[in-house]
This record gives sequence, structure tokens and C-alpha cells, in this order.
Amino acid sequence: MMLRTLISRIRSSDIQAKIFLILIAVIFPISILIGLIQSKVMEPILSDEIRQLGVSFSQNLANQIQSQRLLTKPNANVVIEDLIQRMMYTQPSVLRVDVITTRKIPNLPGKILNSYPPSLFFIASSVDEQENVEPPISTLKETMEGEVAKEENIPVWNIYYPVKQGNEKANIHVLVSLRFADSVTSTFLRINLIGALVSTILLILILNFFLRKVLVSEKQLKVAQLSNEALSEKLQEIQQELIHKEKLAVMGQLTASFAHEIGTPLNAISGHVQLLNMDLGKTHSERIGIISGQLKKIEEIVKGFLQTTKKPIVQQKIVVTTRELIENVVVLVMPTLQRHQISFGQEFRTTQDQVEVVPLEIEQVVLNLVNNAIDSMKTIGEKNASDKPRALHALWIRTYNTAGNVVIEVEDTGSGITESNLKQIFKPFFTTKMLGEGHGLGLSICQQIIRGYGGEIIVESKVDRGTKIKVQLPLGVKT
Repeated sequence: MMLRTLISRIRSSDIQAKIFLILIAVIFPISILIGLIQSKVMEPILSDEIRQLGVSFSQNLANQIQSQRLLTKPNANVVIEDLIQRMMYTQPSVLRVDVITTRKIPNLPGKILNSYPPSLFFIASSVDEQENVEPPISTLKETMEGEVAKEENIPVWNIYYPVKQGNEKANIHVLVSLRFADSVTSTFLRINLIGALVSTILLILILNFFLRKVLVSEKQLKVAQLSNEALSEKLQEIQQELIHKEKLAVMGQLTASFAHEIGTPLNAISGHVQLLNMDLGKTHSERIGIISGQLKKIEEIVKGFLQTTKKPIVQQKIVVTTRELIENVVVLVMPTLQRHQISFGQEFRTTQDQVEVVPLEIEQVVLNLVNNAIDSMKTIGEKNASDKPRALHALWIRTYNTAGNVVIEVEDTGSGITESNLKQIFKPFFTTKMLGEGHGLGLSICQQIIRGYGGEIIVESKVDRGTKIKVQLPLGVKT
């Protein structure tokens, strides 16, 4: 359980902590392993060096004994022991030195080392009393020998070196401690561990310094990338807007040219309608009045188009009822509704429906919405005409108040709008109509007009079930 918790914490830690953990987990075991290997390699080397030290000590003592012929001197024990003490003073690793012979020299207080023949006697020793000492050898060695043993739980080298002086034979026994070798290897291991710890800490500090820079640079790079992506998206949006504005500018130029060109024929038609009204009298005055009124509206639209190409002129707003605006539109579209067998209904649910607007603009919006509704129902009717009678469709226009606004609602039973198209219907030049049937500017212009009054257009639609569009306008003068 603890191991799983540790693993989960390591996985959840950041990259900097993971690198530090990896460094500690790798460097420490490797350093310990290297230290142990080096200790094992150094241990026999140091042991051999200590053996050589014991051999050199024995050779030096043997040379002095032979050169001074100490074995046959009456005071050999005193001279040799004095020589041993002086030599041991310079070699602290030498624990004990004995000079052993098979013959008891006269006048010497030599003592038998063991009871096995031939008897061995100490001529000299660095140890004062030898009675209770176990005999190191039972017979004298003919050649130099050495072996590792333990003396009072201390690892030592036992060195036996032969000495000859005429017929006299002896052995020099040197006991050299290996504690120095153990001390060196353990010290070396500790130094290695301390070095590993220090090097790990230094490496962590250095890596921490550079990692911080790298992480800061990486964060800055990510921020820069996100900023570049945002700027790229914004640039694309701006480019699209510029393209749309460029198209609108071209359309404005074409519209201005068109408005200028049809202005003169419209004036001529208006004049002839007035003359025709005078000639026909009251018989067809109502129809001619409608034609004359629509000609005036066309003239006003043309003037509006021309004004858009010049310095903007604030059009005159007036307080008018939404009912009056809708009735003016209904008069225009009623013949089209009858021709396509579309039933029509209107409902005015509000008594406070006055708005302060430019009437021509709101009539333009409502007329555009109604024409779109007729087009959607006319399309379905044509689809059904080949195999069954034309379907009966309906159009409703309602007005009501909500939250300080007047709502003009246009609802139809047409083909509806798909969800993907709903997101784009207010974009300039977007249209679902066939080529040549529309330019995709109607709803964009309608939205621009309504938002200019602080209102909004809301669209609700279901495919093959119809569309409902709500135009919200702030209330004007309340009655």
C-alpha cells in the first residue's frame, strides 16, 4: 500500500522532482557499488603492501643480526631486543617481533617455547613475558613464509624469515597488523559516499538552475504559442471581416449606381400615374393610390441608397404603432399570399405598441421576413405539386409586449432552417437560395437595422415544420 502511494505521488509530481528523484536513485547506488568494488580491489593490494612491509622489516633485522654477528654474542638478547625496539618505533603497524632459535645460548634467560623436539628458544622478543604465549611455530622455517591470521580478533600477517650465522640458525617472527588496510578501505568508502552526496547535491543545484530556466522558457513559449494562435484566429476573423466589408463596399457602389440610374424612370412613372389618376377619376383611385404610394416608397429607398454613398444623414424618426407598420406591409404581400394559396392571420395582443423609428426601415425588415417565409412555403408547395395537390400553408404576424419591448413575430409553416445554417443566417452573403434568387444580404441588413434601435432578432426553426422570427424593439412613447 505504501509502495503504491509512493508510486502515485511520483507519477503526480512535476518533471523537476522526477529528475531529482532519478538522480538520487541512480547516483547513490552506483557510487556505493563503485566504492565497494574499489574497496575489494584495494584490499588485497593494501594487504600485499603490508606483507611487504613485514618482509622488509624482517630482512632489515636479519641483515643487522648477521652483519653484527649478534647470535653468538654473550649479550645477544639485550642487543637484539634494543635493536627491535628501535626498529618498531619507526613501524607502528608491527605489533610483535620475535627471534627464535633451536639452541639455548649460554648465560641467556631463554625459555622453551614448546615441548616438541627439537626445543625452540626465544633469543629476543618485543614481548616481555612468553610463558603463556602459544608457540607460533614448531620447527624453524628454511625460507621466508607469510600467512594471514587473527591475533586478538585483529587481522595480521605472520612473517617468518630465516637467519643464518655459521652453524647457528634462527627465525625472525614479525606480526604486522592489517588494521591500517581496513581503516584505509573504510575511509576510502566513506570519502566515496561523501563525494557522491556532494556531487549529487551540486548536480541537483546546477540542474535546478538550468531546469528553472528551461521551464520558464517553456512556459513563455506556451504562452507565446497560445497568443500566436489567438492572434492568428483574430487575424483570420479580421481578414474575413475585411473581405465582407470589401464586398459590401462593392455592393454599395453598385447600389448607388443602380439607384442613380432608376431615379429618372421612377420620376417619369410617378408623373404618369398622377396623370392617369386624373384621367380615370374615382373608379380605380384606390388601386392607383396604392401604386402611387409604393412609387413614393421606392423613391425614398433610392434616396436612402444614394445617401449611403455620401456623408451619413440622420433620418427622421417618428412615433408610430407597429400595427400601422404591419398593415402597410400586408397590403403589399397579400396578392402574393393569395397567388400561392397561403392562408394569413394577424393578431395584435398589445395596446402599447408605439415605437420611435424610421417607418421605412421597420417596414423593410418586416417585408424581408415575410418574403423569406413565403419563399420557404412556396418551395415546399412546388416540391409537392408533382405527386399531390399543393399543400396548404399559413403565415401569422403577431405583436405583443415583453420586458419593456414590443415584439413583432413572423411565423410560417415552411421548410425550416437547419441547425448549421442557423449559426450563419446573419452573415453577409450567406444564402440557401439558388444562384440568382438571393444575395444573402437581407437578414444581415435587417439585424443591423434592428440593433441600431437597441433591439434584437431571435430565430427559432425546425426543419420541415416551420420558422418563427421575433423582432424585439424598445417601446417608444407609452399611451
